[in-house]
Amino acid sequence: MKKIFLTVCLVVNCLFTSAQQWLTPEVESKANELLSKMTVDEKLSYIVGTDWMYTKNIDRLGINCMKMTDGPQGLGTHGKSTAYPATVSLAATFNEDLAYNYGEALGRDCKARGINILLGPAVNIYRAAMCGRNFEYMGEDPYLAGRIAAGYIKGVQAQGVMATIKHFIANNSDYDRDHISNDMDERTMHEIYLPAFKTAVQDAEVACLMTSYNLVNGIYTTESPELLRSILRDQWGFKGLVMSDWGSSHFGIPAVKGGMDLEMPGGAVRDTNLKYYLRTGDITMEMIDEKVLHILRVLVAFNCVDGTKADTSIPEDDPRSAALALKVAQEGVVLLKNARNILPLSTHMKKIVVTGNNAKGYVYGGGSGKVIPFHYVDMLGGITAEAQKHGIAVEYVDELDFLDEIIFTKDNEVGLLAEYYDNIDLKGNPVHTAVEKKVNYGWSDGTGIKGMPGQKFSVRWSGVVRPKISGNYDFSLGGDDGYRLYFNEELIVDDWKNGGFRTAKFTKQLQAGQEYKIRIEYYQDGGGAAVSFIWKQQNSNKNVFVDYLNKADVVIACIGHNSESEGEGRDRTFAPSEVDVKLLNSLENCRKPVVAVVNVGGNLEMQSWEPHVEGLLWAWYAGQEAGTAVADILFGNVNPSGKLPMTFEKKWEDNPAYNSYYDPDGDKHVKYSEGIFIGYRGYDKLNREVQYPFGYGLSYTTFKLSNLTVGTQQEDGSVEISYQLANTGKRAGAQVVQTYVGRVGGLIARPEKELKGFKKIFLNPGETVTVKQVLPKDAFTYYCTIEKDFIVDGGDYNVMLGFSSRDIKAQKTIEIK
Repeated sequence: MKKIFLTVCLVVNCLFTSAQQWLTPEVESKANELLSKMTVDEKLSYIVGTDWMYTKNIDRLGINCMKMTDGPQGLGTHGKSTAYPATVSLAATFNEDLAYNYGEALGRDCKARGINILLGPAVNIYRAAMCGRNFEYMGEDPYLAGRIAAGYIKGVQAQGVMATIKHFIANNSDYDRDHISNDMDERTMHEIYLPAFKTAVQDAEVACLMTSYNLVNGIYTTESPELLRSILRDQWGFKGLVMSDWGSSHFGIPAVKGGMDLEMPGGAVRDTNLKYYLRTGDITMEMIDEKVLHILRVLVAFNCVDGTKADTSIPEDDPRSAALALKVAQEGVVLLKNARNILPLSTHMKKIVVTGNNAKGYVYGGGSGKVIPFHYVDMLGGITAEAQKHGIAVEYVDELDFLDEIIFTKDNEVGLLAEYYDNIDLKGNPVHTAVEKKVNYGWSDGTGIKGMPGQKFSVRWSGVVRPKISGNYDFSLGGDDGYRLYFNEELIVDDWKNGGFRTAKFTKQLQAGQEYKIRIEYYQDGGGAAVSFIWKQQNSNKNVFVDYLNKADVVIACIGHNSESEGEGRDRTFAPSEVDVKLLNSLENCRKPVVAVVNVGGNLEMQSWEPHVEGLLWAWYAGQEAGTAVADILFGNVNPSGKLPMTFEKKWEDNPAYNSYYDPDGDKHVKYSEGIFIGYRGYDKLNREVQYPFGYGLSYTTFKLSNLTVGTQQEDGSVEISYQLANTGKRAGAQVVQTYVGRVGGLIARPEKELKGFKKIFLNPGETVTVKQVLPKDAFTYYCTIEKDFIVDGGDYNVMLGFSSRDIKAQKTIEIK
């Protein structure tokens, strides 16, 4: 084996404790000078935003506004932009350098549009798969989240654009988020839910911080002196701007006292007569001055006083950004299963069939993280383009195209008469009519029909059911927003209201030769739109769809969630969608190899279907270049190197947070009873088998880790370790070596192992690298509620190196004092 001795020095979690470096004496002096010139009215006005994404001008003093944009995976507010992979995909790369490049690209995109503040990244810890915003976060481990976020922030701010760490703290679920109090003990808060924010503040020197919608221990985060003053400013030394999430401030005076600087875009503080409370002494001018100064500091430090013009030398549709989006997507995809080495696909096959709801169109998570790209490559497009290079035919088929022809229009055409209206009430004349053989739509930005609005529209489908065989028929109707169904003029399904994607099912006994009227009505009031109608005769053995699939050499099933079923402001289900369940059930009977490509922000129930697929790629929401990235991995142009940033449980009941994720008694309090034992820490403690462990991901090559050495503890408490990694396979590839530390014995309950370092190492076949790594003193600490600080529990510690949390390749024990 060819050996190349390359020494890589990695200092782990070495945090700065000094003031943030962007706050120079000159910046502080200029900010105070501006503050001294402001009137009381100007100050009171300045702590509330305006026009949704701006701070206010003070024309008298020549103070220009600051312009913001939604993030974190692209610019979502001011028109089209590069749509990068979701930040959960970035976390799955385990690549700090790539995180910096990701942030750098976002910073350039902001500069091209004259944007001063990017509202990202988000580092809330993954507790359960259902959280609607998991795709915006960076997994279950606070160390991983902190390191990836730090790279992201440094990249953004190197471009002269402010980053915003969010959502401070514990926005770990999205159901009833404005009212739920997420309650935890002090140690849990400091060891699990605060560290990523601390790294952002002390290492990355983030300029801005955004609070969360939820309460923590009974207090809204916008009103919490403990979080915003004691921890954030007094303990960590944060000097920047604290803003509310949009509309998350509920009570004006508590928010003023609690430590929030800027209310966005307006609300309780704006609507409170602050002058009155200044006169009564409930608040003081010193409190207001402090807030204004925090805003002025970042305004001055990032050169926003005189206004920011768009940098026209940077194209808005930047090829460099598109290339970075592709790179992140390629490194973020996780290969979970490769039975019989089905992947990479043979280039000698004749035909590939692509199926599934996520094969076509731009697939992304919903909410404020939505980015509309200038262009995109969907799964079908990417696979087709690559297959054509090898002379392989690709065909897309939809299972719904193979449904029994039992539904007709009144004119005897197969399908339903569709009538599209430019309002939500089905009023007036339809803008468009057509006969549609199926109702299965996921519209991200309108229907695409000329004359139809992108938002606020309705559709009616009508026809008759003429069964060929008597028996029971199962029907399923789902949608976002409102939908209803009439069967023989009887209202069977009535869910005529706004909301995320829901599904209603019913069964009817039908007689062959009879005719039954059917009418489906649907409206969309805002955001994306989705509606799906499925039927099936019970106990039918007919499966023309599977027979068709069996004519291919391989089937690629593109499944998972999308903006209509996973996004901000709501939680999703652990189970796949009804459409996916039906597809997966059919694929169980397919005789040809099936490769599943999954878009989702976390885990998904897979015990019922994973055994029936040969290949499994977890693609997350891979951005505008998703199709190209996935095709590159399917055909072996790129060797997969992504790793899971969270544990995939076998079933939801296995999760350590199972009994403490939902509000069990309706008191609006969720008690984090698992404490510090969340994610792999909890599965280890419970000695519970998992579907796929934290840090897991396959490659098309093989690696060997050897020669772990652990030095003695130094005077500063640090320990140096070294090891060798070799690529023992036939392809170039990357492996993520994960460093875990675990206390042996001891009186304090601690996890069996905790991630304290990682390194992504790219090696050619036969290449060996020697890596040196420094574990600082705080790698061995825990939070002591008596000392109110992190301390070392002296004794023996295991230092473990692995390719996942359940695949430890080398281990040494060292005494730490």
